[in-house]
Amino acid sequence: MSNNSKNKIIKVAIKEFADKGYEATSIRDICKKAGVNISSIAYYFNGKKGLYDEILSYVVDEINKYVSIFVEEYKILEKSFPAPKKSKQMLINIIHRIIEVICLPKIPKDIAYIYLYEYIKPSSSFYIVENGLNSVYMPIVKNLMIDASNGKLSNEDASLYTFMLFSQIFNVVVRKEPILKLMNWKDYSEKEINKICEIVDKSLIV
Repeated sequence: MSNNSKNKIIKVAIKEFADKGYEATSIRDICKKAGVNISSIAYYFNGKKGLYDEILSYVVDEINKYVSIFVEEYKILEKSFPAPKKSKQMLINIIHRIIEVICLPKIPKDIAYIYLYEYIKPSSSFYIVENGLNSVYMPIVKNLMIDASNGKLSNEDASLYTFMLFSQIFNVVVRKEPILKLMNWKDYSEKEINKICEIVDKSLIV
């Protein structure tokens, strides 16, 4: 078996997992569409879960290409806390980048949808997304909110608001068609994303 076969499997699997989610995706269908023997899944990935884990790791890496810059910027800013104005601006910048990444999308749509599936209906492999993305960026957003509020926002309230904020952002993708219909938009472009970002900014409680 060649690496070409492995790449074919991954390419098809990304599409299948994005369209159907983990549970509804059939290994048999993946192999049929990739033109490989079903034993290839065990050979390359040690089964369906191994294949999905590898794809989730790829998803994490792709998203991190666009947002990891904020981790180092946050570490520098954190040393100067309290800095409410700077914290709010960084908070806005991070939120805008996340919206752009998953809505335009800056990453392939299938990558965005796999992440959304995991966020909405976590599988047993959710820890890959949790460790690689959520547990990294959610605390940053939470801490920036607390600092931007001049300490008026409690840790508990900021944690809950951060979770709700991320859910709000993901709904913009998941409920894309109803939003386009409601707004009479043809699709998301820079103009529409800027409008969404503007509304999200106004909804911030800091």
